[in-house]
Amino acid sequence: TERILFANTKLPEQKVEEAKDYGCPSASILEGTAAYRVGSSGEARGVSHQASIHDLARECTTSGNTMRIKVGIQGRLILGENGKPGTYTVPVRVAVRGNGQTIMSKLLPTSVTIPASDTQAAFVVIDDSITVPITGEDPADVYSVLIGLDPQGSKATPGRKKRR
Repeated sequence: TERILFANTKLPEQKVEEAKDYGCPSASILEGTAAYRVGSSGEARGVSHQASIHDLARECTTSGNTMRIKVGIQGRLILGENGKPGTYTVPVRVAVRGNGQTIMSKLLPTSVTIPASDTQAAFVVIDDSITVPITGEDPADVYSVLIGLDPQGSKATPGRKKRR
């Protein structure tokens, strides 16, 4: 059909853009944020509950000049001696660093329910809304995903009172 349309003229060379195979940025737990305690940390009797991250994974897909990163975080909430069964909020933070700067950071508060018959419960957080731009370099060389528990981020900062 091309010969009929172009009457035996040589067709222009079509450039076929190669699909580049990009690496997926690394994901790690930020030092000092793998666990936190609520209650008196000086002695075991004063602890209400403790949360910790024990596994994480990531998966990347590319579309045009954008890479989407999906992260999965798995952890556990354990009641301390002062803890009671119920629903707790675990403040999981996900951040992306690139070229020495934080590109995005968000808090993902996760509800964990410990039933009356137990003293611990697992939690899973999956976030697939992270996107980073693809520049001339491989995203695996430019970006890194940092994950941690951020109890400070879960507390609302008090607003300033207006003076009259």
